[in-house]
Amino acid sequence: MKIAPTSRVIYGKNPLAEVVCQIRFQRLELPATVLEQLQKTLKDRGYIQRHDESSFNVVIEPVKEGASPVPRIVEGDSIHHLSQPDGSSKVSISREFIAFTSTNYKSWDEYLPCLLQAVTDFNNEIGTLAVTRIGLRYRDVIERSVLGLEGTPWHELIKPFLLGPLANKALCEEGEVDEDAFESQVSQCLMRLDGCSLLLQTSLLTSVADASKAFLIDADFFHEMDSNEECGNAATSSKELVALLETLHSNAGALFRRAITEKLHDALSPQ
Repeated sequence: MKIAPTSRVIYGKNPLAEVVCQIRFQRLELPATVLEQLQKTLKDRGYIQRHDESSFNVVIEPVKEGASPVPRIVEGDSIHHLSQPDGSSKVSISREFIAFTSTNYKSWDEYLPCLLQAVTDFNNEIGTLAVTRIGLRYRDVIERSVLGLEGTPWHELIKPFLLGPLANKALCEEGEVDEDAFESQVSQCLMRLDGCSLLLQTSLLTSVADASKAFLIDADFFHEMDSNEECGNAATSSKELVALLETLHSNAGALFRRAITEKLHDALSPQ
């Protein structure tokens, strides 16, 4: 399936909360010396803050016959985050993936070179990587108060295929939807597109400060390698990598434009 294409737009009031590209590969060793050199290289590029965290896995302990399985949480690999001082971008590294996160996304032309540079730095230290999955995730948060749209019903801003029961006339006659009656709304859809797959999730968010509502559109475009594909070095020189990233990116732009109405499009100040 192919999402109908639309012209790409840069918004003055960008609703993107976060853009993350994650490149997963077959598990490898990550010696302390390599990590230290990567930290030095990335520090020279402005990623001067480091934060380490541990992942956790749930395993099922073997038990005697007839007894119930016992789940146990065990500590997994360390994830090393290297960030710019203002938190606008971050490189995350583990034994199974590298990720580049931007919380101040302005354009693909600005984002892509920073991503590729981080991946190249990693590749130069590690060597050949057996890539298994490439994902590009966009998380848009629509806040009506920020856009001067207080009191505007969601069905005038978001297309019905994302709203579920919040859609106009889904449960009530036109104009009779009581949004205060919805304490939460979550949807999830996994689909195959031309050249990639999409995990599309939406959620109605509630502010803990003033109970105002926001709408989250969380779109994770990804491509998983099969045994016949070759995408070895995850580096700038990899034509396969860049081509896949462009495919994911083009689908992302098409999706968002089709997910919002003209009223919301205009309120976001297209440039």
